[in-house]
Amino acid sequence: MAFTPKDPVLFEMYVSLAERLASGARGAVDLVVSPIEKRSEIAKRIGQTENEADEILGNLIRKIDDMFVTPYDRGDLQDLANALDDAMDALEEATDLAVLHNVGEFPQGTVDLVEAVRKLAELTSRNISSLKNLKDIDHYVTEANKIEDEGDRIHRRITAMLFSGSYDAMTILRIVGVIDLFEDSLDEMARVARVMRTISLKES
Repeated sequence: MAFTPKDPVLFEMYVSLAERLASGARGAVDLVVSPIEKRSEIAKRIGQTENEADEILGNLIRKIDDMFVTPYDRGDLQDLANALDDAMDALEEATDLAVLHNVGEFPQGTVDLVEAVRKLAELTSRNISSLKNLKDIDHYVTEANKIEDEGDRIHRRITAMLFSGSYDAMTILRIVGVIDLFEDSLDEMARVARVMRTISLKES
């Protein structure tokens, strides 16, 4: 493996971005278990966290663009940053829609779905520092895939329940938009793990 400089500030920015994602995911759990009158304030806090993530992303992408030599493939580093941000964006949009759509009681399984989002966000936050030395990437990817698969199964069960005939069309539309975005967030976090594995394989 050829030597390339590893700017600690670059890696700290990825850690900061992943920390915002984990914070947003914990907020999402709070939102879905809280009474409807408390959700607006929780969603507002998540929105503020998403704004912080956007600022970090902008600084991170500029730093990558300005580096003459990057520690890993430039495109992979950009993809990694964008996947983290996309996961945060989907999470924030889901919680915002839950408030805008005035969703009342969430269907059975929603808390489990958002808990999967939280688990994967916290796993991502714990493992993003491995970008610096590329250790234990395989275990991280395996665990990320397990959580994503679990979330996908829960999402399918909720969707089936919504279309079982127990819900009216308007309620279905309100809730499907929210749970689909939570699943999108899971997918983007799994993408983070895949990009980490790609970087590891290229550097091995």
